[in-house]
Amino acid sequence: MSAEAAPAEPGPAENPRVDRIVWQFPTENRYLLEEKPEKFFQPTISRRLKSGMFGFVRTSDPEPARIFERFHKGIDIKPLRRDEKGEPLDVVHAIADGVVVRVNEDEKISDYGRQVIVKHLWGEQPVYSIYGHLASVSAQVGQALKAGESVGIMGWTGPGLDRSRAHLHLEITFQINPKFDEWVKTTKPGRLWEPNRHGEWNGLNLMGIDPAPLLLAAQQGKSKTWQEALVSQPGGFIVHVPAPKTRVTWTDWAQVQENCTGAQSWQIEMTPWGLPLKVTASANPVVGPELVANPGQPNEGKYYCRGLVEPDGKGGMRLSKFGRQYVEMMMFAGSAPAP
Repeated sequence: MSAEAAPAEPGPAENPRVDRIVWQFPTENRYLLEEKPEKFFQPTISRRLKSGMFGFVRTSDPEPARIFERFHKGIDIKPLRRDEKGEPLDVVHAIADGVVVRVNEDEKISDYGRQVIVKHLWGEQPVYSIYGHLASVSAQVGQALKAGESVGIMGWTGPGLDRSRAHLHLEITFQINPKFDEWVKTTKPGRLWEPNRHGEWNGLNLMGIDPAPLLLAAQQGKSKTWQEALVSQPGGFIVHVPAPKTRVTWTDWAQVQENCTGAQSWQIEMTPWGLPLKVTASANPVVGPELVANPGQPNEGKYYCRGLVEPDGKGGMRLSKFGRQYVEMMMFAGSAPAP
């Protein structure tokens, strides 16, 4: 399967709506259910168990770290079985019914190595599961999968890994903007964003929530709706933006105040890692994205906001260049048609 194959959109018959998805574990490793996280999560080279979990669990500081400032978008799951050479043998399964929208078999162009992305319908809301660092892929773009069907074999493809730290990187994410690639080509945002080798499936366009609580809740008979899952997410920072003239897709899941229609501007509350949660209207005009509120201090900006904010030199915080670009990408609704 070509790494650049066009994604296929699932039809209703292939991917029926399920309000409460009973998320399945992606491998045979179930130690999370037995409250043995040390046997479930694969740490980084730091050997900290926390580093294999979701959130601000990693650091770029010299050891011992003062704060954890680097964000981990998913969870890393240990292998249970290896061959005589130490290669993992664990089969990786789809965690819910869905349709494959992305397969990347070129491990050199992605931090995820060989990767598969599957689209699910969580009620009326599309959501995506990501399976990274695979040794081999057994799924194809457009393929309808049932929960438990194979997507590949666990591996250690991608930069910075070795056989001893082989694992599955799992994410449950929302797609921020289905016109991400058009935004990149239109605005030419530069480093971090370009070259965009993954179209709408670039990691900067996919942001999610911790899969571990969803897996646990489902196996305990307490599966959540997407609304219940998002309402429990922490607020992180608020940005003030000009109100869009047309619909932006992420408002399908964010709580939108009813009187936002026709507003001069919006205030958007996001998780500390940049997933939009809530929109309120404002009568105050604004030229471009501005930071309104941030829970951190200048020396903790990366910790709280994934580098989206930075010190302003006056004892406060502001959106970084990356932060401004990220918000502009969120609000992009397509380039204007030629006159």
